[in-house]
Amino acid sequence: MFVVLLLGAAPSLGQPVHAPVTSSSDALLDLSSNLPTAHVYADSLYLGVAIEGVFRVPPGSTTVRVVPAEGDAWSIAPQVQPIDVQAGDTLSLTMDFPYHYKVETIPFGAPVYLEGAEGRELLGTTPLVHRSDAPLERSLLIDHKGYKVEEIAAPGRNVWNRHVLTLDPAQPVQAEATGPEVDWKPPPKRRRWIDVAAASVAVAAGVYSIHQKFRADDIYDQYQDARDPALKSRIEAHDARALAGLGVMQVGLGVLTFRLIRR
Repeated sequence: MFVVLLLGAAPSLGQPVHAPVTSSSDALLDLSSNLPTAHVYADSLYLGVAIEGVFRVPPGSTTVRVVPAEGDAWSIAPQVQPIDVQAGDTLSLTMDFPYHYKVETIPFGAPVYLEGAEGRELLGTTPLVHRSDAPLERSLLIDHKGYKVEEIAAPGRNVWNRHVLTLDPAQPVQAEATGPEVDWKPPPKRRRWIDVAAASVAVAAGVYSIHQKFRADDIYDQYQDARDPALKSRIEAHDARALAGLGVMQVGLGVLTFRLIRR
């Protein structure tokens, strides 16, 4: 197998460079990608893994697809590039994926901001998937009313970056006591175990709800590709579990909020 090295100016994206391939009538594909574990296809023909770099492509192929591997995040869409190659052509392509930033919080619904030179930029609310053409170099701030501000100083430089945070409630300012120094009435007993139980139930139910929702979305993507009616019942089952978990979480948060108000 001969690999043709091109010196000087690089060819424009998607335009084949005619160079003879003496060992085969196939065309050569010189591919680079920021996801080296992704699978490479010419039409429906599997070529190999992106890290291999150089592939043989049958003449007359019309598309190159770069698909995330099974171990990568399911929500990364494949990259597709139309091609027009003939026997002996050499095609150079750069097929990079957007950089994905998934932010999950407990509780969810927290605003996520990107710190910028001119202030904050609102990206959305959790659970959030933000896509960027380049890695994020600035901090992410999670600023949810009633909770302490959380910072993600290094969002990450991978194609898929995931951050899961449990937000801490903001501590209210306690007023100084103005009554007598000695209080003969014993303080009421605080049943702190109720607070702990309610918070634990809310956290566990929230995590369960988010997990079930992601499973439903994952199966839905499979349904989009396969159109298998049997997958619809699985999607509905996971959605129902996610809704049930959300309801339990709201009950736990309601109990915790009620006890905080009564204090």
